[in-house]
Amino acid sequence: MGAAAHLESRLIAVTPGSQASVQLRVRNTGSVVDQFTFQVLGDAQAWSTVTPPSLSLFPGAEDAVSVSFIPPRSAQVQAGQLPFGVHVISKEDPQGSVVEEGVVDVAPFSDVFAELAPRTSRGSRRASHDLAIDNRGNAPINATLSAVDPDRLLNFDVRPPGVVAQPGTATFAKVGVRPRKAFWRGQSQTRPFQVLLEGAGPTPVTVEGTMVQEAILPPWTMRALLLLAAALIALVLIWLFLLKPAIQSTAQEQTAQMLAQVGITPPPGGFNKQPPANSGPSGGATPAPGSSPGSVTNVASAPPLAGGGEPTDGRIVFGQASLQVPAGKTVFVTDLVFANPSDTATGQLRLERSGQALLVLRLEDFRDLDFHFVTPIVVAAGQSLGIGCDDPNACAGTSVYYSGYTR
Repeated sequence: MGAAAHLESRLIAVTPGSQASVQLRVRNTGSVVDQFTFQVLGDAQAWSTVTPPSLSLFPGAEDAVSVSFIPPRSAQVQAGQLPFGVHVISKEDPQGSVVEEGVVDVAPFSDVFAELAPRTSRGSRRASHDLAIDNRGNAPINATLSAVDPDRLLNFDVRPPGVVAQPGTATFAKVGVRPRKAFWRGQSQTRPFQVLLEGAGPTPVTVEGTMVQEAILPPWTMRALLLLAAALIALVLIWLFLLKPAIQSTAQEQTAQMLAQVGITPPPGGFNKQPPANSGPSGGATPAPGSSPGSVTNVASAPPLAGGGEPTDGRIVFGQASLQVPAGKTVFVTDLVFANPSDTATGQLRLERSGQALLVLRLEDFRDLDFHFVTPIVVAAGQSLGIGCDDPNACAGTSVYYSGYTR
């Protein structure tokens, strides 16, 4: 016939980490001596035992074993009612084995761990922390988050303001910290604060944190400004005493080479572009009383050439006759005064010696322009000195006054 079994209580309450037991009474309903073994079925099998593990009973005899439940204090065993069964196995009549069923009621427990990362932050205007919440209990948590500081010097932004975590899981939140008042200079100030988790257990969970509030201007600002000022002064000195003289020297050499190609040898001090000593309001030379419109007098000129020479001057107008040097003579030009009657003309105006450009000017850059040469422009016998232009209409009326020596 097998066995008959009966639990003294079908509902067993147990707290994780502790033990609860129930008596199971077994009776031999067979006609021979039988041995019975026991096996707990269900999720509670891993943390349950039966003592003693077997019973030998005469026919009609009855005895009891103790079924004990010791759930671990772990999130793996969730709170709530778990059905179980005890299988009573007959050695002599396996077909007569029976299963007695019951329920284990596992009590909830709270174990919440929270941590700020970083625990200490630094900043002048704001800082940010990550809040990690680990639910190590066996029941879900639904907690609200807030932050406070004892001195009320900080403002907080906690997102999200509430969290939900299942047993054995973790969740995260952001805690933004902002000082209520900033300062520009000075030593860093330590601002402690607390993050509170309420509703995660019988008592709120508190997490300590710190913000080190720094000055807006870092301590090395003044040193950096002094170094920057020193670097700027050094750059100015390098420019004035090294780079600028080198650039000027290179420019002068290149200019001398270009002028030499067209027959002009510049003096050591360069060309003097200042107006002549007796120039009028427009910057040009003043004609002497009684002179012809094309003549220019009272123009500063170079010292007499070696071997003597006769002073000469005149005016060359674009489109008219140029200066022609007769045979056996050489003209040395020391002063030039260019006149441009138009304030809208554009293009190039050239001073040419026998068709070769000596000076190239832009019409839009001047109305009156004077040159004085320490080393004169030489126009040899048979050569001519005139004005050239790409656009005859633009250059109409332009002229140049010249003075110097003929020898």
